Amino acid sequence: MKLSYTYLVISILLYSFPLTLKASAPSSAILKQRLILKLEALINQPGSDSSNITKTVTLLASQHQLETLCDNPELKLTGNDSRLTGKRTVAVRCGKHTSYLPFRICAHGTWWVASQNLNAGEIVKQSDIKPVNGNLNNQPAGLVFNANDIVGQRLTRSLTAGKPMLRSLLRQQWLLRTGQTVELVTSGPGFRIRSQARALNNATIDSVVKVKTPGGRIVNGKVNSDGEVIIFLQK
Repeated sequence: MKLSYTYLVISILLYSFPLTLKASAPSSAILKQRLILKLEALINQPGSDSSNITKTVTLLASQHQLETLCDNPELKLTGNDSRLTGKRTVAVRCGKHTSYLPFRICAHGTWWVASQNLNAGEIVKQSDIKPVNGNLNNQPAGLVFNANDIVGQRLTRSLTAGKPMLRSLLRQQWLLRTGQTVELVTSGPGFRIRSQARALNNATIDSVVKVKTPGGRIVNGKVNSDGEVIIFLQK
């Protein structure tokens, strides 16, 4: 009778132990997937280039690190790393406890390259560039993802066909210069008034410029592609 009882206890221990491990595995997998989804939402937040880039995450944390986390932690990226791809660290907070987990970012998107050989000093036209879509992991830093940020800018050095347009290769072209007489367009509900003013600072397309009216009033407006300064009046 005593032998049978001992055998029963051993049998229960042998069969329950692997079942316990098996039951805990899906929990870790679910937590890992939840962390990945949260991280991807964090790194794919809307921005000036976000519509042209998709980033994915590979979590590099160990099983032991994952097992110490709570079910619904708060995430915050560490540092001020502007790289599109590569290894990063995320702070994972569970109540008063914070863990730091490594992860890797991969990115896919559309950037712009020279469609033909371009000389230093040239003003870039739309026909001078073409889009390329692919993996961004091995691309140089400073890629430009919006054609509007390239067209109208001056190249600081020569560029051969197929080479990427980088921010370091572009110099802003002032559309308006200090002291220049500009067209001032004031718009509001049911009216639109045109007048002239004097620019008080240099400005590019879509930037804000300060102007002085003939009456001595100083106002801020936004520069459009035609070089007009637009002022919108609220009710």
